[in-house]
Amino acid sequence: MFDEDKTRFRRAEEALRFYFRLRELLHSGRTSRLVAEELPADACTMAANAIDDYQCIGWCMQGLDEIALWLLSELYGPSGFGVRRRTFSQACKAGKLEFPERNFRLREIGMIHGHALGVVKRGLGRLGMIPVRHLQSVHDRRRRIRTAGKRGHYHGRRGGQAGIIRARRVR
Repeated sequence: MFDEDKTRFRRAEEALRFYFRLRELLHSGRTSRLVAEELPADACTMAANAIDDYQCIGWCMQGLDEIALWLLSELYGPSGFGVRRRTFSQACKAGKLEFPERNFRLREIGMIHGHALGVVKRGLGRLGMIPVRHLQSVHDRRRRIRTAGKRGHYHGRRGGQAGIIRARRVR
């Protein structure tokens, strides 16, 4: 009945929302800040139910520091069902209250979030809980960006068509 090739979640963000909502249910709605000691030490090999998923997602957060764990719980852990996801600016304001010694900036919140989400994505990909996408090399990405930029600059709105018309006139 369980498809071997199918992943548990489509994206890491969905897995994190699931993790923090289940954490809230397990703590009877009184969740405190997530700390590293709460995370499981080893990953489960086969996630068969929600508790296994919870432990596997928690294992994927191993290695994150206190601020990254707090930020993930702030962004993906609502205080109840039906509450909208918090924005980066709301998390920045909450971070200044939670960590008064740190002077958070919105850009720093974005960078911490990107790093933490990358760590979780790599862990979930290793466990097969999200689909693993093959990344493009830096060279391919740069070439694609440069090509698109050149086309737009030299030929305007019509793209490659203008170049074809000019080439026919020259011959």
